[in-house]
Order: sequence, then C-alpha cells, then structure tokens
Amino acid sequence: MSYNLFVNLKKEVDYSYPIIIEKGCIKNVLEMYHNSFYLIDSKVYSLYESFFENIDKKFIFEASEENKKIESVLEILKWLKDEQANRSSKLIVLGGGITGDVGGFAASLYMRGINFIQVPTTLLSMVDSSVGGKTGVNFENRKNFIGSFKQPEKVFIDTAFLSTLADDEYKNGLAEVIKYSLMFDEEFYEFLLSNRNKIAMKKNETVMEMIYRCCKHKADVVRQDELESGIRKFLNFGHTIGHAIEVDSNYSIKHGFAVAIGMYLETLVGVELGEVSEDTLDFVKKILSLYGFDYTYKIKNKDLFINAMMSDKKIENDGLVLSLTNRIGAGKIITGIKLDDVVLILEKTGVFNG
Repeated sequence: MSYNLFVNLKKEVDYSYPIIIEKGCIKNVLEMYHNSFYLIDSKVYSLYESFFENIDKKFIFEASEENKKIESVLEILKWLKDEQANRSSKLIVLGGGITGDVGGFAASLYMRGINFIQVPTTLLSMVDSSVGGKTGVNFENRKNFIGSFKQPEKVFIDTAFLSTLADDEYKNGLAEVIKYSLMFDEEFYEFLLSNRNKIAMKKNETVMEMIYRCCKHKADVVRQDELESGIRKFLNFGHTIGHAIEVDSNYSIKHGFAVAIGMYLETLVGVELGEVSEDTLDFVKKILSLYGFDYTYKIKNKDLFINAMMSDKKIENDGLVLSLTNRIGAGKIITGIKLDDVVLILEKTGVFNG
C-alpha cells in the first residue's frame, strides 16, 4: 500500500517594486521609515551622522571585501534578534554594493525573510547591485558564493550622496555603466562618449539620466530572467575574468576597475575564438580609455587566478560561460569554452607575470 500526494505551489507572486531616482530623497526615506531598522555603511554614517539622530535602531557596518563574509551576516541577524525585529519589520540598507549585498542577504534569512529597502550611496550600487535581488557574501576566495535572490521592497537612489563619493569610487561605478552600453545600447554608448565631461563633473541632470538608463536596462533584464538562467547572464560581461583579478590582487583592485580589465580581456578572448570582431575590441578600448581605465594587468599568481576562474559561479559542466558583445549593443552568451583555451590566449597577451 502507498499514498501519494501533490503539493501544488502554482501561484502568481508579484515581486515588482519601484526605483525612485531623486536628489534629496533620503529625507523622505527617513520620514517614512523612522521606526524601521537601519543597516548603515560606516563611511556614510561618519559623513551624514546628523541624518540619523532620530533613528534608534541602527547597525553601523564597516563595508569591505574582508567583511563581506557569513560572520558579518550572523552579527546582523543577532542584532535584529536582540532588537526584537519581527516578520513585519523592515530593514533599510544604506550604503554601497557590499553593504547592500550583506544586508539583503541578512534580510532574506531573518525569520525566513523580512522586507528590506535599498538606499544605495555609491554609483556602482546605484546602477547595478541595488536592483535585481542578488544578495550574498564571499566564501573561501569565491566571490558572492553564498547568497540568495531576495528582491527589495523599494529602491531609493539619492544622487546627492555622489557629492561626497571619492573619485575612485565614482570611477569604480562607471565601469558598470560602460558595461550596459556595450552589451545593450549603442545609443547609450554614444551618450557616454559625448557626455564624458558632464559625467566626470557629476552634473546632476546628466548623471540622473545615466543612472536611469542603467536601471532601466537592469530592470528589463531582471523582468525577463530573475534567477539568471538566460539573458541575465549578459550582465556578467567582464566579471568572469574580473572576479579572478579581484582575487589575484587580494581585492586591492576594486570591483569596477577589475571589471573594466575583464571586459577588455574577455573581448580579446572572444576575438581569438572568432566570436567577436576586431572592431568591437577597438570600441571597448576607446571608451575605457576615454574614462581613464587602465585595462592592462599582470596576473601575480597564475594558479590562484585560474582556480578563481574555475570556481566562478558562471562555469558550467562543459566549460566557461562568457558574456560578450559582437558589436555595440548586441550581447551574446558563449558556452562550453575550454579553460585551457582561455589560459593559452591570456598567455599570448602576456598578462601572466613571469
């Protein structure tokens, strides 16, 4: 005798959420959610401490790649427990990409998930990591290896925070901006070429349009492929080699700078494999050079670098997966690339130190 049952979980779930891009909108956030729980990047807190005088429940987080670890998540979970947060509580995550990833992951775990709101304060987090629901931490030299998909309830992008953002952090985010133009939008590529000076000077109207275009592309991709089984992999352009460069440099090279190098090297690999034209490589070099990115790099530890690529989440059973663009705005995904072939191509370029 046997019994068979079927757990029917077919249902429509709406995880849609608004993205508000407005200079000064942090004031609205603090007014609307003054009783919520705040996870605040320590650098942001030191610059804007007066903003949070009336916020009682706050956790100040020192964001760094070293602190992007499971132990940090556990500390935040313990704080939420000690402060008696419940299933209806909201976590307001205020900071850059690392803070957003760690805070979002903590929110996805606490009592099996509470709502959280992203308030990104760096350009990189505004145009990329705050939208899309990817959360997580690093683990044993593997970038974002432990994590979950957890969409925020809302995203508030206040461009006023960019006025105190260090120049290298601003440039760090511009690499991701360039990525969107290369993969999705030739018109946006031309916009970046013609507005370079305004963008460098952080002219608010131009910067807001730039952020809007990036978020729109990200939102369109996530709408079609929330869990990264298809088109969302386009967003990984430059990241397979870029993440390995971060590991090889012991994270002394910031994410965006590593992605810039990765976009160049992955395009170079694409040319050698016959998947990308030489003209596209020239377009990539042109815009990276215009925005002051050095796309040359000498790999310090070959074995560490290769192991980092092998352990990348984007590798599949039949080989590496690279997101490339054959021409500006025409992204594509190449699967089944042999790691040995990539290593041989990189050796030809002289990127391995000695």
